[in-house]
Amino acid sequence: MIKFLTKAFALTLAFLVAGCGFFEDEVPEDIFFRMTGPSGSQVTVIYSKQFVAGVNEIGETRVEVFGADTVVHTLPIDTIIDVTLEQRLFMMATPVMPTDTIEVEARVDVDGRNIFLDQGDLLPLVPWQFLYQYNVTFTADLEVII
Repeated sequence: MIKFLTKAFALTLAFLVAGCGFFEDEVPEDIFFRMTGPSGSQVTVIYSKQFVAGVNEIGETRVEVFGADTVVHTLPIDTIIDVTLEQRLFMMATPVMPTDTIEVEARVDVDGRNIFLDQGDLLPLVPWQFLYQYNVTFTADLEVII
């Protein structure tokens, strides 16, 4: 009887643990990036998964990019980036024309969960920047070295 109860308890425990998501993989797979603004406006976006980032003693996040792709997009941007291996992504956007100021809305989702949503002006000398690294918290104040 004790052997039966032990097996029943173990089986019940196994079902409970399997059903609660304890063994689910939380590692990010895809980042969905969307930027909207005036239709036809062009934006240069730098995408990188090859960088080093850290927060210094004064609370400034420093990002040193050592490999990147630069893409000229026509708004709206709607793309998915696979981050399964690197588990990180840095993006920086500026208007293509150095005299343009573009009002944009940017949205970033990780595996369907929204982690960033904001709108504002995209200025030539003040780029829009986004930094994501799995299980790491950074400050909003970024210093970028490319």
